[in-house]
Order: sequence, then C-alpha cells, then structure tokens
Amino acid sequence: MKDRIRKALRPSNRHVRILVGLLLAVLLAVQVTQSVATSTAPASRVEIIGEDQIVTSEPDLLKKITNLAQTDHLALLELCRDEMKKRGGYQRYTATFVKQEQIRGKLSPEQHIQAKFMASPFSVVMKWTKNPPTGNALVYVDGKYPDKNGKSQMIVQPTSDFLRRLVGGSVKRLPDGPDAMKSTLRPCTMFGFENSLKSLIDVYKKARQNGDSNEQWGYRDEKTGKDVKFAEVDGRKCIVLVRYLPKREGYPAKKTLTFIDLEYLLPVRVIGYDWNDTFFCNYEYRDVNFTADLAAEDFTPDANGIKTN
Repeated sequence: MKDRIRKALRPSNRHVRILVGLLLAVLLAVQVTQSVATSTAPASRVEIIGEDQIVTSEPDLLKKITNLAQTDHLALLELCRDEMKKRGGYQRYTATFVKQEQIRGKLSPEQHIQAKFMASPFSVVMKWTKNPPTGNALVYVDGKYPDKNGKSQMIVQPTSDFLRRLVGGSVKRLPDGPDAMKSTLRPCTMFGFENSLKSLIDVYKKARQNGDSNEQWGYRDEKTGKDVKFAEVDGRKCIVLVRYLPKREGYPAKKTLTFIDLEYLLPVRVIGYDWNDTFFCNYEYRDVNFTADLAAEDFTPDANGIKTN
C-alpha cells in the first residue's frame, strides 16, 4: 500500500516537463511585458538650445515652451496651469520651502521651512528649520479652528520656549491677521504651486491690459557676460522668465524672475526686485516629493508635535 502511495506522489517525467514548460511560459510573458513597456516609454534625448544642453523626452513640448518664453509669458504660464490639471493637480506633496523677504524696509534672513501640503481641504504644515520668525511651526486647515467671525485660523507654535510655556504650547492666529503679517509678505493661505501660478497669471493679465508688461527670456549675467536662459534650481533644469513693470499700484515688483521646472512645468523659484533695483524677495521649492503619502491626520497639531491648550 505504501509503495503505491509513494509511486502516485512521485513526479513523473511528464509532470516535470509540464511544470518546466509552464515556468518558461511565465518567464517569456514577463520578458515580453517588460519589452513592450520599454519600447512604449518615451526615449530621452539631448536638445541643444544656444549653449545649453537640455535632456527631454518631449522635444515638441520643449520647443513650444522655448517659443513661448521668447514671445508670450502669459501663454506659457497658462500652459503650465493646464498641464498641472492634466497631471492631477499635484494634490499632495512635501517640500523644503526657502524664502527671504524685505519686511518694512528690512531684509529678513533666509528661512528654511519643511512644508506639507494637501489641496482639499486646503491644508498646510510649516516647520522652520532655519531662522524662524516669532513662530517656528504652524498648521492651517481650511474650515478648522474658526474665530468668532467663522474665519479659519492657524495653530502657531511660538519660537520662544518661554512664550510656549506661557500660552500652553500654541496660539490661534488668522493667516492674514496683523500678527502674522508682521513677519511675512504672503500668508500661508497663498502657499503652493497652484497659488503661485495664479498670482503670476493675474499680474501678467493686469499688466497686459494696462500695456505695461515688458517681458524677456532670460537675463545677462553681469559676472560672466553670458545670457542665462536656463538655470538650475535644486539641481533641476529650469527655463527663466524675466518681467519688468512700472511702479503702479497692484504690481508686486519692478523686476521678477520666474524659474519654471522643465519636467514639473511649475514655478519652483520666484525672485523679486523693487523699484530701487533692490532685492526684496525669494521663494524657492526644493526636495519636492509629489508621491508623499499624506492624509488629513497628517495636518493636525498633535501629528506635528504642536501642543494645544
């Protein structure tokens, strides 16, 4: 009886051949799938534009971008906005946000901020890692922590240990209230790529309507004497737009440099100079991660080490 059972369980040559054949078929299917994926993926190539070498998998799009940089900044920014929507709007991301601003005639030191962003509901977390102002961390979620008039407030952690103990860890403040605006030109409700594009587009439109916009692709480097049409921000290649405006109410700067990331098609850096030709602001996104696993629970004071009373 035992011999019959062992014989029944012993694999025959036929069974072995069948198993080997199935294994080879699976391996072949995997190879074919990988080959198809590789063949359908757009191949990158190097485009020579002036003295710059640009690596791109979409040469036609690059050509359109460079043409618009030369002829129509507004159309280029609108293209970026449309591409952003096509790509899902970049609903969640983290970044190192670097900013420096002239506040009431005094240039603040460069600040580095670890930021988290979620589009719906509009949510921002900011933690200062370099040169914090009076608050070194904040959480803002649209619809949360309303004041007596129903306006959403930030939860702000004071930088001073003494003040943190005095207020029980944090305070509530309006993003655009007088306390918050003492140390910034732009409230946290204006943070993010979508808001940056909207602000740029709005000013370009207003300047066009007034016949004021003076636009150029790139700038002349005073040290080298070379025209800079592409530059790197955080090691990423960007196209550079320069806009000049007259001194008029509603215009943010005389000279604005906007750096558009050629892959993201987003403004990753904006620099402004006032009408005295003095540097007065820089906003820059570094280490951007669009695949960050963020949810509503990541935008609470507790999740970010901020004590509430």
